[in-house]
Amino acid sequence: MKSWKRLALIAAMTTASSMALAAEVKVAMNGANDPSKNAEAAFAQGFADALKGTDFEVKVFPSETLGKEKERFDQVAQGLLEVNLASVPTTYGMSPVVKGVALPFLWESNDQFDKVIAQTDMLERMNAPLLDNGIRVAGFNYIGVGIGIHNTKKPVAKIEDLQGLRFRALNAEQLAFAEALGATGTVIAWSEVANAIQTGVADGYLNPPNSAIRTGHTAFLKHFTPANISPSTRIVLISEDWYSGLDATQKQQIDKALAAGIAANRAWVKNWEGEVRKKHQEAGVTITELAPGERNRMAEAGKKVWAQTMTPEQLQLYLDAIKQVQ
Repeated sequence: MKSWKRLALIAAMTTASSMALAAEVKVAMNGANDPSKNAEAAFAQGFADALKGTDFEVKVFPSETLGKEKERFDQVAQGLLEVNLASVPTTYGMSPVVKGVALPFLWESNDQFDKVIAQTDMLERMNAPLLDNGIRVAGFNYIGVGIGIHNTKKPVAKIEDLQGLRFRALNAEQLAFAEALGATGTVIAWSEVANAIQTGVADGYLNPPNSAIRTGHTAFLKHFTPANISPSTRIVLISEDWYSGLDATQKQQIDKALAAGIAANRAWVKNWEGEVRKKHQEAGVTITELAPGERNRMAEAGKKVWAQTMTPEQLQLYLDAIKQVQ
């Protein structure tokens, strides 16, 4: 066989072998795959772009097409789903220390939170009980700016304004926080929130502003207070069984892609910060700033929830980590 033919055959065989070895990486989330409107979709796009030219092929499954939060969590644990953009509380059952991520008024800023995750051992502590169950926390996304107070009834400028309001709560911890502020609440699944608020079962919720803007809830949630209660975090989970089975080069590629996805998410949020007020105003939402000193009052009330949510030892881990990055 002539040398040029032999080289062509080798090249063809190599290409065919690479195609055969191409591995699909499924990325699942509960929002739309629209990077212009969804911060998690921005992560997915950044992650996928970073893997172009490798043997990995990324396929995004939006809008809970692979199941709701618990179902997707179980799929990651079983090695059926490689990457899951999930709700932080899905990990609480296996790793209670993760609860610190959502403690009200613990974090001064997104930047402080990112430093703790990057520069301390908190991520390792979160992962310790998860890895044996086939799950790894790879990082955190934000879905917008900090969590604020949405309601249908009145402006909220001080803690007393919360009395008489009933909030939808994500979980028991958020319910306890609403009650600590003098409000009441009830745990309601996100899919039922719009109906609950429109029928008066709840008067509002504690969420980042884009939750209302993206879903059209601004049609009835006409009051918003940017209280910056906590970062609007969601969690990036990957299958430990899948990840541990990769070779060194593949792990490096995935690590790079995860970092690129998180960077794309942060860039999306930075760009979004300048749009929030404008979009709220366009929707007819009244924005009420907290009166001087009121955020400190709410923060003091929130500390009562810290003790209910975590053990003293778990809480101290976070307090020490925050001191470490100051």
